[in-house]
Amino acid sequence: MNRTGIHTIGNAKFNVSVQGQGSPLVLLHGAYCNLEVWNEHVELLSRSFTVIRYDQRGYGRSDAITGPFSYHVDLKNILDYFNLPRTAIIGSCIGGATAIDFALAYPEYVEQLVLVAPSLNGTPPPLRLIWERLLDHRRVKSEGIERAAARFMRSRYWRYVVPRDRRGRTRLKEMYLANGVHYRSRLSMQRPLMPLARKRLHHIECPVLIVQGEWDSPFNRKVGRYLREEIMHASLIRMEGCGHFPQLEQPLEFSAIAMSALKAAPAGRFR
Repeated sequence: MNRTGIHTIGNAKFNVSVQGQGSPLVLLHGAYCNLEVWNEHVELLSRSFTVIRYDQRGYGRSDAITGPFSYHVDLKNILDYFNLPRTAIIGSCIGGATAIDFALAYPEYVEQLVLVAPSLNGTPPPLRLIWERLLDHRRVKSEGIERAAARFMRSRYWRYVVPRDRRGRTRLKEMYLANGVHYRSRLSMQRPLMPLARKRLHHIECPVLIVQGEWDSPFNRKVGRYLREEIMHASLIRMEGCGHFPQLEQPLEFSAIAMSALKAAPAGRFR
């Protein structure tokens, strides 16, 4: 199976790609990215799994955010649309927060989680991070997305996000430029799962692997350690020589880690 297209699911249009044969595996991108962040991993993963990836609402070619919604409900609607009742999930950054909320709201759907530098709803971000995000949005609106992208890539603050190698930097900039819909979205309309996930992590019973980059921000690394401590069947791997997006910076090593984790799931769990 190999198909990519725009699908009306629930009350929004989503750009969705489905590739491969086997047990379902959902790939959830993070901030400043879209489904193309997984391009270098799909060929390998699709040999063993039916890989579903999509532009989350407010990113890439999916619809802008115009009213109240929840990322984890969008994920359920997409799985139901494709008749996929159970899946493993790899979630990066905000995609990790979506995966966690989804595992708490719909545990019967989830086989396993791989969380890559995940966010966690209920953990307030640093004020500096909030401010830098606001500045980024203002620059897009006042200077245009091309200039804003150039400033983002040069920013000292965002150096934990921007890959240090030329290939990774180019890929991230391409995705930033393709996310114009994000800057037209009403971001405050996003509704996380309630009660917030931070105090409910002990309810997650599936296997969880947390992948952390050596150069990620102290705040993100702290979140990763907290998840490892609070989730019953969680383990943590630190990838050296990379930051917030190890799947961009070290794709071969990341693919090997992901495949090893997915194959290590208890026998018979995948359906």
